[in-house]
Amino acid sequence: MSTPSVASFEQKIGAHLGKGDLGAAAAAARAYRDTWPQAPGGWLMGSIIALLARDPRTALELIEVPLGARPTHTQCLLQKAECLLALGERSAALAVAESAGTHAGDVPESLEGVAEFMIQAGEQPRALPLLDRALTLVHGNREMRARLLANRALTHQFVGNLEHAERDYEAMLAVDPVVPKAFKGLVELHRQTPERNWIAQMKRALERLPAQSDHAAIVHFALAKSYEDLGDYRSSWEHLIAGNRIERAFIKYDPARDRELIQALTEVFTANEPQPHGAAAESPIFIVGLPRSGSTLIERILSSHPQVHQGGELTALNDSIVGLAGVAPGTATREFVARIAGIDGRTLAAEYLARTRAFRPEGSRWTDKQLGNFIYCPLLLRAFPEARIVHVTRAPLAACYALYRTRFDDGYPFAYDLVEIAEFYVGYRRLMQHYQRILADRILELPYEHLVRSFEPSVRRLLDYLGLPFDSACLDFHLNPTPVMTKSSVQVRQPLYDSGLERWRNFEPWLAAVRARLEAAGIALD
Repeated sequence: MSTPSVASFEQKIGAHLGKGDLGAAAAAARAYRDTWPQAPGGWLMGSIIALLARDPRTALELIEVPLGARPTHTQCLLQKAECLLALGERSAALAVAESAGTHAGDVPESLEGVAEFMIQAGEQPRALPLLDRALTLVHGNREMRARLLANRALTHQFVGNLEHAERDYEAMLAVDPVVPKAFKGLVELHRQTPERNWIAQMKRALERLPAQSDHAAIVHFALAKSYEDLGDYRSSWEHLIAGNRIERAFIKYDPARDRELIQALTEVFTANEPQPHGAAAESPIFIVGLPRSGSTLIERILSSHPQVHQGGELTALNDSIVGLAGVAPGTATREFVARIAGIDGRTLAAEYLARTRAFRPEGSRWTDKQLGNFIYCPLLLRAFPEARIVHVTRAPLAACYALYRTRFDDGYPFAYDLVEIAEFYVGYRRLMQHYQRILADRILELPYEHLVRSFEPSVRRLLDYLGLPFDSACLDFHLNPTPVMTKSSVQVRQPLYDSGLERWRNFEPWLAAVRARLEAAGIALD
């Protein structure tokens, strides 16, 4: 019987991973190592699988083996950095990643991989020189050049180098005049004017793109923003309808499941729970609500404070709850709620802290701006009785319009149909009002309009609620150099402005169905 080849092992492991069978994948990787102990692939894949199984210590032990023989192996160094980051050893992880970049040599794919690690670790400034080097090495590969330019443009945008971002987006169009993400980036960077806009180029791009493709949807949203800037609201709305229809066709979403979830949560969580003995002492700051309602502004204000670290949109809470409850995709809604209701607070806190170790410095408070955590407010406080929950709100029609005008990279499946947006908003408001009643002053509701129109008093109220001393740096949030990886990455680099508060009124005639549904639910609109 012939010995299985390296390629056959890697193919088998890939097939197991594709099915989500980590146990079978780990067994295949072990057989790979036993058969080909000198090949780094078996150790590398075993380490990757261990990390996927949330066993970073074993993952680190596995990857150290091939590095003993090949200490400059870029891919293995990068995997070691991933393991160290998962273990909370951030400084060591970054040092190893820097070493991987040094040893990547003239291989653009390796440089790109190290840059991706730096970006995911929130170290965007360290990624830029790597992307610069990679771009100097790409010759004749138009696809890779466009991808590297896109990564560098977005990274520049996240760190506030808007002029550099603009040049890279324009360079993308020089490589290929039909690059939807380049148009999207250029339109986001500046207010479009009659003298300076990309409308003609985007219309030509639409003619070349498949009409019902995701790429066409991106261009429709960019055109909608452009026409809105120019005051042509009817054309803007037409492109919003087109873009949203395309996106909605790709999404499997059942509004009835969300309605059932809201109902079940209100029935199960009915009272404020007493603080258990031995509860976690940490005081994380959870920012919850709907997207496009001012949450990034709140996080920038808070992360400008010397005692607060910007955590960003962490998935740790949801991942911890789903994992501890042992629920699988497709679990019935009421069974899901019944299971999460029984989760022990101390266990949840420990799991959450382990998952966020790489994203928060020791001894500092941190923000968690995963907005969908609003459904878990009672569990947040069960896990962290000293936690603070900041619920950012926005005027109902403004919030619904802001959702409809935004194409999200993931999440928010309800956001591409006006009726579904209205239905979700009704359920969200109902749940948050319920939580506000039972949890009382443990949640701070902060309307975006109040924040904009009465800025310093709102900031002082926010800091008081969080138990933080006032710091004037919070008022100069736009000077905060920390990278911003959200849809508001451009806006929060500017001083506060109120021009967006009433933007929705330009589209009021087309929001009649939303208004009717919200009014029928008893939601005050004006």
